[in-house]
Amino acid sequence: MKYDLGIIGGGPAGYTAAAKAVENGLSVVLFEKDKLGGTCLNRGCIPTKSLIHSSEEYHKLSKLEKLGVEVQGYSYDYQKILSRKTEVVDTLRDGISKLLKKVEVVNEKAKIINPHQINDYEVENILICTGSLVAKAPIEGVEHGITSDEILEQNYPLYDSLLIIGGGVIGVEIASVYLNLGKQVTILEMAEQLLPNMDKELATRLALSLKKQGANIVTKASVKKISKTYEVTYLDKNGEVKTIKADAVLVATGRKANIDGLFEEGLLEVNRGIVTDENYRTKISNIFAIGDCRSGNIQLAHMAEAQAKNVVDIILGKEKSVDDSLIPSCVYTSPEIASVGLSETEAKEKGINVINKKVVTGANGKCLIQDSDGGYIKLVVDSDKQQIIGAQLFCPDATNLVGELAVVIQKKLTLQELRQVVHPHPTIVEMIWEASE
Repeated sequence: MKYDLGIIGGGPAGYTAAAKAVENGLSVVLFEKDKLGGTCLNRGCIPTKSLIHSSEEYHKLSKLEKLGVEVQGYSYDYQKILSRKTEVVDTLRDGISKLLKKVEVVNEKAKIINPHQINDYEVENILICTGSLVAKAPIEGVEHGITSDEILEQNYPLYDSLLIIGGGVIGVEIASVYLNLGKQVTILEMAEQLLPNMDKELATRLALSLKKQGANIVTKASVKKISKTYEVTYLDKNGEVKTIKADAVLVATGRKANIDGLFEEGLLEVNRGIVTDENYRTKISNIFAIGDCRSGNIQLAHMAEAQAKNVVDIILGKEKSVDDSLIPSCVYTSPEIASVGLSETEAKEKGINVINKKVVTGANGKCLIQDSDGGYIKLVVDSDKQQIIGAQLFCPDATNLVGELAVVIQKKLTLQELRQVVHPHPTIVEMIWEASE
């Protein structure tokens, strides 16, 4: 049998594309050498957020007395927290299996033999969505560090002190789990700020929040060595040699495209991922690549899902159904962080005259009720057109609120048009309405 579409990778990109393809009458074979769900479900987004939620619920107990609630003798069982994480992951994976009931799922490592053959299977089109792998920085003794994959495993211990190399999303989210559970955390980040790819004000607010929770944060830190005893040597911002020790070292220095051994060298163009055109097509017209393994891609599950829907449209000869040029970013710290569209700096670099419209959480009734202040919602507005072109959020529920602002920006709404829509009170979302004034 020759399949209409051969998909390599069963993560968010792969299972989304497979489900849409079979809905549109295509025959699909999907190759996944590990578990369905990919990094996001098994070793990334979902397990991390489960740990964050459990640890936050524990941490909230320490603040209840301020709200007039007295709790005594509370504690946590980290293995039960991990078990809860595993339960959530297993439930979602079962759902994916049901979603793919009309798809031929092959549980083996795939290799592209030629443009119409994957392993022993003949296919008309090939979609590569193999995701990414942990990328360890070239640090002496890096093998003594642990990765985010390892720290999320069921039987992995909880350390009293953790040193995290890398202040990106993975680093700060794991830091939040440890801080919520009362552990010591140090973050070493090479860049000038945490979350190097995000708005500077967001990064500054996050650093202050983490420090308030007890974290030690060192930016402009160039790590040179990790010893067997978990002592880390680094150069500080002044070039001075410093050492710091912890019970464990987490190396969270990014991820790389998972494409080794997938095809013969030279078959496809590679540049830190598989190179494609704007329609996800490689230099071979019937081979496509999307998600984390695609060169220059934003490594987010919802980006991969959006591209999955679009690539099936293209294979079917249709126009793209999803605008994947506007992708929200979320960080599940406390408070949460989210952004979408342009920052003020990015807008100015494009020659756009902008104004900022900001509302702080200290002026919001719901935030005060929840004992959450020190945050904000900021709208970036094209001052000439009065259109909202970007937004940054540092507040409770930011990761949910950013969806509304993505719609606002995608539809090119003006401040006046946003102002016309009544938002409920008292809520956090009304801060968006207030910012439009």
